[in-house]
Amino acid sequence: MYDLTPYPITPIGNFLGFILALLPLFSQIRKLSIAIWGYALWVAVGDITTFVNTIIWHDNEVVVVPVWCDIVTKLQLGASIGIRSCALVLCIRLFRITRLRPSSLETTKRERNTALAFELILIIALPVLVMALDIIIQPVRFEILQEEGCAYVEYSYVGYIIYYAPGFILSLISALLAPWTLRTFFRHRKEMGEYLSSNQDITTNKYKRLMAIALLDTIFNLPVLIIILVASIASGKNSPLNSPYLSTILQTSASSWSTSGWTVFDVKWDEWLYVLHAVIFFSVFGTTPEVRHYYRLALWFVPERFGYKQHRASVEETVSDLVFEPSATQRVGRLSSEVRRRGTLSSLETTLSVSSTPPSAGKSSISDGPAN
Repeated sequence: MYDLTPYPITPIGNFLGFILALLPLFSQIRKLSIAIWGYALWVAVGDITTFVNTIIWHDNEVVVVPVWCDIVTKLQLGASIGIRSCALVLCIRLFRITRLRPSSLETTKRERNTALAFELILIIALPVLVMALDIIIQPVRFEILQEEGCAYVEYSYVGYIIYYAPGFILSLISALLAPWTLRTFFRHRKEMGEYLSSNQDITTNKYKRLMAIALLDTIFNLPVLIIILVASIASGKNSPLNSPYLSTILQTSASSWSTSGWTVFDVKWDEWLYVLHAVIFFSVFGTTPEVRHYYRLALWFVPERFGYKQHRASVEETVSDLVFEPSATQRVGRLSSEVRRRGTLSSLETTLSVSSTPPSAGKSSISDGPAN
């Protein structure tokens, strides 16, 4: 058994990834686009299948449930293509927004339906088509790797065209659109801010979050896909899949695949790739103030049923008890204000004293003269 990731670290990580991928969806059901929904669901599919596989085959490569492996290997293909399709849909959407033209977005019902159909074809129909075609060109039924579990096997030029070509084309287009869109956004940040502030469907913060998800395919998936494709072609006749007596099910122990550094990287990459996607997706869409509000509501749902109430800080509790010493500038300013205030008060007191002085004796005698 390869001891790089001791059991049960891998299944725990994938189960947490499954939860993290789905949590933001329940709090933003109507606010997320279909591409984000598809991305989260495909990531969750990858996490949950890896979670089950790494539990069943963590210490063996025995064929336990062949039907499960038939289903899982096809879902693995679908998730691989589906995530790339979602990234491309996001890149196209963001690229059209950066053109800063209202005509670049769907305004009529027909245009919206056409855009929705195009997105559904990429996100759902294309992965399903690849899963169906893989049944025709797969060299073996599936392979069971100790620790990783069921895995699909591709080794033929037709397989490269059907499986690798769609994923490579999707990732390549995303790699071209994403940097261009990001560059345009930062070069015209002011215009983009004004344009997005008048847009009710997407804000500046949401635009940045969508761009972060769209860049994941270019950063993680495309380089590894190129390396895998080149390594598979370079192996050529040395590949064990050239054997004419190949069984319909391959079984590989950890002691066998752990002897190759590239195979170790490939296996561990497959085990943790979807966890990485889930963590980044949750950090982008699952930590917003609105989502945190839903988390608090869910956390207090059961305690409130038993009479407990949330403690909300009052104004008095938020005021600090610390007394800060004023700076020299503040002291000089206060002293000047005090001098001006005292000068004003002294002038006012003088005026009041003059106005309240009693009449003099001379004036009294004059006023009393006629009476005599």
